[in-house]
Amino acid sequence: MPLGYVEELASRYFEKKGYLVFPNIRFQLKKEWTHKKVAGWSDIDMIALSIKELIIVQCKSFIGTKKSDEISNDILNWFNYTELFLEEDAIWKKWLKGRRIKKYLIIDYTVKKAESILRKNEIMIFYYSDLLKELLKILKSGEARKGKEDDAIIRLLCAMIDKKMINPKIF
Repeated sequence: MPLGYVEELASRYFEKKGYLVFPNIRFQLKKEWTHKKVAGWSDIDMIALSIKELIIVQCKSFIGTKKSDEISNDILNWFNYTELFLEEDAIWKKWLKGRRIKKYLIIDYTVKKAESILRKNEIMIFYYSDLLKELLKILKSGEARKGKEDDAIIRLLCAMIDKKMINPKIF
């Protein structure tokens, strides 16, 4: 399944920060979690894994078609279901041992009121533009560049930085 533009950037960001990235992890929602008559399906946009932490990443281009209470409730429920899945799944349960779990929401456009509710519930919120600036800083510094990048987007960004086609004031 192709990644959306927010997921694409997040994936590259976490890889350059040294994380193993696992995108699009599908899982079944259990009826006892959702209290619905039928089980449904969901997916984790991404898991970023390091020696010390496992980050559950939800990427959204926009959160704002509902009231902020509903938006935040839906997102909080999703993170809870995701954590339940990881704790019960035979494979992922092993990866949780000894790692701190973090929950990240990466968004392009948002509703500010929903953000405050999510932050109070330990959901870290990152904006797409800030992640892009941070990725550009990492690439400009050279700390995570290999010379010959496997990733076409990273090669393009590096070339644009090197040729000063991206304004350095943004990063």
